[in-house]
Amino acid sequence: MIGFLTQYGYGFILLVVLLESVALPVPGESLVIAAGMLASRGDLDIVLVLGAAFVGSILGDNIGYAVGRRYGRRAIVRWGGKVGFGQDKLKLVETKFRSYGFVIVLIARFVFILRQLNGFVAGMMRMPWPQFLLYNSISAALWTAAYGLTAFYFGKALELFLEEQSTWLILLISGSVCAIGMFGTYKVLFDEKPGAATETGTATETEDEPGKIARP
Repeated sequence: MIGFLTQYGYGFILLVVLLESVALPVPGESLVIAAGMLASRGDLDIVLVLGAAFVGSILGDNIGYAVGRRYGRRAIVRWGGKVGFGQDKLKLVETKFRSYGFVIVLIARFVFILRQLNGFVAGMMRMPWPQFLLYNSISAALWTAAYGLTAFYFGKALELFLEEQSTWLILLISGSVCAIGMFGTYKVLFDEKPGAATETGTATETEDEPGKIARP
């Protein structure tokens, strides 16, 4: 990864972060950290690193949003039940987004799995695009600065830590972060509060306006 980063530079950062943001399994977060460490050594410009990561995340999330808005609900209705994401789960996620969708978008980039699904879910839930763009941009800026600048200012200490630790410890830390992210995503999207089942269970989807909830 470092070799590609050194050879292709900022375009590579933008592309990988973009692909991660449309739910592809690529290490966007790790790449931003590595780029920040290289910038601390003078091999890259930290401003361009942050700019490439920010633009990549915005473009990727908005592609995910467009796909989710156009095809997401149709795909979930057709195939969701086969992977444990039926109409009950869909209505529960809708309830969460009606209550605090903007909060989910704000924190999404800091939560593994939720980061990859952020744009797709927001689009599927018919979140207004200007609202999504605003909160997603704030989230992307905070995420880029948090990882890029931390690696830039503490790059040498981080590099020394990685050299001194065993591969197993690093894998254990990475695995723990992934597990926490998956658990956090489940809690954010699917944790049902008391009484929510009754509320979502009575909701029905209108045929003429997908994403709208009609109540008897």
